[in-house]
Amino acid sequence: MARSLGTFLKGFQKLTFLPVVRTHLSQTLTCISPRSPVRTMVALPLPFFTKPRDFSLPNSSWGPEMLRLYEHYNSLTEVETLGGEKQEGPWQRLPSYNRSLKYATGGLYLSKFIQSKARLFTRNMRNPGAAFEYVIFFNKEKQRCVCIFQAGHLLEGPPGCVHGGAIATMIDTVTGTHASQLYEAVMTANLNINYRSPIPLGSTVFD
Repeated sequence: MARSLGTFLKGFQKLTFLPVVRTHLSQTLTCISPRSPVRTMVALPLPFFTKPRDFSLPNSSWGPEMLRLYEHYNSLTEVETLGGEKQEGPWQRLPSYNRSLKYATGGLYLSKFIQSKARLFTRNMRNPGAAFEYVIFFNKEKQRCVCIFQAGHLLEGPPGCVHGGAIATMIDTVTGTHASQLYEAVMTANLNINYRSPIPLGSTVFD
């Protein structure tokens, strides 16, 4: 599989001078010139450009407080000029997918071949509201990151409260995302947490 995938992807990365070939995987665009041979450009299949599902968008499980905070920060992602035109605001909503691979161009298509069953720990539930529901906004000018988090019923630790490991996971996710926006890809070396109070299941946490 690895060898056939590598051969398949190689055709995507460059233009090839080949006879016109039609396959079930791609379409071809042919340009004919009186002074040059037939030139064939391999067109990428449509799934290669399809956008993956963005888990940071609201769904039916979000409570009123989660939606209120989302609408507030989302409204700051665009500002209206004096001429009535809209432009980018100081805040940016960061998309969230169930695999890091999907952030790359064509990642949705490649994820079907490379460890197709893998999922991010915080995005591995199909049922909305069951586990981690969150959205992150980033302000580049202020170098600030805020997260709105709603804990689902599958994150229970003490009765009726969120498990400490789930809280640590969200802290690690937000700090890692923040650092990645300011610098490059990062990994956590250590994480020390002093818990102050329990978080009830289903509640919304903002920071």
